[in-house]
Amino acid sequence: MMRATTFSLLPVIIYLCFSSVCAQLELDQDPKLDYYCGFNWLEANTFCRTACPSGLDVDCPISPSGRKQSCYQGAGCFNRMETLYWTGVVAILFDREEHIKNHKVEVEASGTDDEENTAANDVVPTAALMGKVEEVALERTLISTLQILLDDKIYLASLDIKGQTYDQPCVEAVFPLGWDRDDPSKLALDVTMRITARYIPNAVTFYTDKDLGDVFISGLGKAQDATVRELKNANSFFDAVTGMAAVSEEDLAEAPSAMPSTSPTRDFDQLFEAKLDSTPTGSNGIVFSVKTPKGAPSVLLEGMKFVTNFEGVLEYEVYSKLGSWKNFVGRSNEFDLIASGQVTGKGPKTWVDIIQGDHVGTIVKGNETTSVNYVGFKKVYVLGDGGERSFYFTTTKRFLKEDRTAIPILFSSPINSLSESLRQYAMVTTNSELELYEGDGVLDYPWPTDPNGKSPYYRRPRGPIIAFNYDRSPCFPNVNFTGWPCPYVQKTRKPTPRPSQKPTNAPTLPPTPQPTWSPTREPTIEPVAASNENATEIANLTFDNEMNWPENSADTVKSSQSKDQSGAEMKHSFVACKWHSALLSLLPLLWQLHD
Repeated sequence: MMRATTFSLLPVIIYLCFSSVCAQLELDQDPKLDYYCGFNWLEANTFCRTACPSGLDVDCPISPSGRKQSCYQGAGCFNRMETLYWTGVVAILFDREEHIKNHKVEVEASGTDDEENTAANDVVPTAALMGKVEEVALERTLISTLQILLDDKIYLASLDIKGQTYDQPCVEAVFPLGWDRDDPSKLALDVTMRITARYIPNAVTFYTDKDLGDVFISGLGKAQDATVRELKNANSFFDAVTGMAAVSEEDLAEAPSAMPSTSPTRDFDQLFEAKLDSTPTGSNGIVFSVKTPKGAPSVLLEGMKFVTNFEGVLEYEVYSKLGSWKNFVGRSNEFDLIASGQVTGKGPKTWVDIIQGDHVGTIVKGNETTSVNYVGFKKVYVLGDGGERSFYFTTTKRFLKEDRTAIPILFSSPINSLSESLRQYAMVTTNSELELYEGDGVLDYPWPTDPNGKSPYYRRPRGPIIAFNYDRSPCFPNVNFTGWPCPYVQKTRKPTPRPSQKPTNAPTLPPTPQPTWSPTREPTIEPVAASNENATEIANLTFDNEMNWPENSADTVKSSQSKDQSGAEMKHSFVACKWHSALLSLLPLLWQLHD
C-alpha cells in the first residue's frame, strides 16, 4: 500500500540584489561592519538606521509600538555609505577656584632672562588635564547627545579626542561675547576632537562635512544643560562644569604672536605627524595607509620620519603604492621602493629622518668593508578628494640588536581595544590635508603573505608612529586640483632685455665723396638778345673760377663794403654782396622776358 504524499506550498520571498543596493563587503573587510537592524532584511538594507556589530538582537531598538527589531548580517549598508568628518574644539567651562581645588597640580613658572633665578623655580597651581577615564566619560556623554541630534539620519561611527589644553587663546577669540571665558573666575578646558559619521545618500538626502559640524555645534548649544548634568554624573572631574560649546577647526583664529607675522597665510611646506606614544609597541615593520579628506586637494609627500627604541645603526626600506594595501600583504612586487638607507636610531622619544638623497652606506664584516647603494626618499603624491596611498615600512636583518633580534619600528596599540585581531582600522590623526590610518604590524622580514588573515606574523590593528613632510599645494596656482600630474601652466615670457635688432649705424648707401659734376665755366645757353641796354649789359657778364664779378660792377660792390673788413670775414661778405647785386641786375631782364 502506498502512502499518499502531501506537498505544502510555503510562501517564499526572494530579494533581488543589485550591486548598487546590496554593496556586499570586500573579502578583507570584517563581516561585523555590515550588521544592521530592521524588522526584516529588506528594511535593514533599505534604511540602514542602526548598526549592530555585536550581531545580537538586544542591540537593536524597539519601535514606539513595542515591536522589536532584529540584527541582520550582510545588510549591504557599509559600502554604500558616505563618510563625513568634523574636527573642532569643545570648550568646557569650569568654576576656576572649585576645579583647581578638586584637581590641583603645581607647575613651574617660566622666568625670563631679566628676572631673578628664583622666579623660574616658583610653582603655580593649576588644574590637571583629563586622564583616560575622564576622556572616555566625555566621549560617551557627547556620543549619546550627538546620536540623538542626528536623529537616525546619520550613523555616528566614532568620536575621538585628539588633544586638550586650558584657555587656548585662538579658541577664546572666536566664541561669542556672551560667553564669559574672560571672566577670571572661569577656567576653560579646550578639547580637540574628531567626529566620524556615515550615511547613505540618495536623491533626496545629501549631507556635507559642514552639515555634520553645524548639527553638533547648534545641537550642543541647545542641549547644553542636559549634557552638563549627564557629564557631572559620569565622572567627578566635571563637578565644577558650568557650560559647554563647540567651534569648528576652520573657524579657529590664529593664536596672537609677540611680533607681526611676515605673512598671514600658511606656508606650502607642512609637517604631518602622529603623536609619540608613551607606551608603544613595535616589530620589524608596519603597513598602513594615508588618505586625503573628501574635497581636499592632492598633496605631495616630500619626506618621512619614524621612531625606534634602538640607539644604533639600522637599515630600513620604504615601499609604497596607490590605493589600499589590504589585498596586497606580502606582495612587494606590487609596491615601489621609494626609500632605503642607513640611519642611527635615537630612542623612542626622538624622530629619525629618512635620508633625502641617494647615498652609499658601508657594511663591515670582520676585516671586510662592503659598500651598499641606497635610494633617497622619492617624492610621492596622494590624490585629492579621498585618495589613498599605502606604505610598507620595515627594518632589514642586516643590522640586529645585541641579542640578535630584529630592530623594531615603533607603533601604537589599537585605538579601540575591542578591535584587537580584527581588520577594523581607525583613524590615528588628521588635519585639513591628510588622514593617517591604523594598519598591520609585521613581525618578520621580508613580510610574508597573509591571504586569509590568520598569519602569525601580523598584529592588527596597529597605529603607525610616522611623520611626513609634505607640500599642501603642489599644483599651485591650481590650489584645489585633486588629480595628478598637475595641469600644465605655460609660463609667461620675460621681457626682451634689448632690441631684437641692432640700430642702423649709417645710411645704407655710402655718401658721394665729391659732387657728380663740376661747375660750368660758361653759360650752357647763349644769352637772349634784348633791346634795352640792361639786357645787353647782362648778356656780356661772365664768371671766373674765383666767382669774381666783371669790372663794370666792381665799383658798386666795393662801395657797399666797409674798408676795415679783412681776412675770411671780408671775403665771405664780398662774395655774398656780389650775388645780391647780380640778382638785382637780372630782375629787369626777367620781367621783359615774362612780358
